[in-house]
Amino acid sequence: MNSLSKAAMMLGAAGTGGMGAYYGIKTFKDSQIPKIKDRINNRLLSTRGDANKSQWEDRLTSLRKEAVKAETLTTELREIKTASSGKTWEDLRNWCAKRVGEKYSDKDSEYMEVISYCTFRNKDKIGGTLIKEDSVSTKWQKANEALKGKNDGLSEALAKVKEKLSASSGADNTALKVWCEATYEIPWTNNDNPDFKDAKQYCLESGN
Repeated sequence: MNSLSKAAMMLGAAGTGGMGAYYGIKTFKDSQIPKIKDRINNRLLSTRGDANKSQWEDRLTSLRKEAVKAETLTTELREIKTASSGKTWEDLRNWCAKRVGEKYSDKDSEYMEVISYCTFRNKDKIGGTLIKEDSVSTKWQKANEALKGKNDGLSEALAKVKEKLSASSGADNTALKVWCEATYEIPWTNNDNPDFKDAKQYCLESGN
């Protein structure tokens, strides 16, 4: 083997080694990037069998009812949103199971879709019996009075609700009902979240 051939072989070996090192480093770096499920694992609905079936059915209903324009959704979720597609809660569950394995970015639209349709909501974690009267009758009236009788320790949100309930003229007796029903649907983060704690105190039937 002449010296030219030897040099070519050495360069080839060096090149192969360099490429191997590059891909090894890239693979290592990729493995260090957290996945969505790593960031919000305790908030995710189970993707195994029929576990959390009622919540999955509820998320599918929300996806189809909410005024989210289909064109703003990723392709697969857009198809699931369309009732005529014949997709079921299981399709939504399977979509979520795949999506949570993607790389995490809190500015990614796919991440926000996971938060909206793959996680628990406050109503799933709050415990007790949620007040769900269509009109402001006995149960909501009792909740209103409980809030109006609270003089300190209120969050900013509930302080504003109390102001509406207690207004000397034009009092809005639906203010607490509206706030609670909106808070039921907010994705759950943890039990120490101020809105979650307020809902647990003022949005449940008395005795819970």
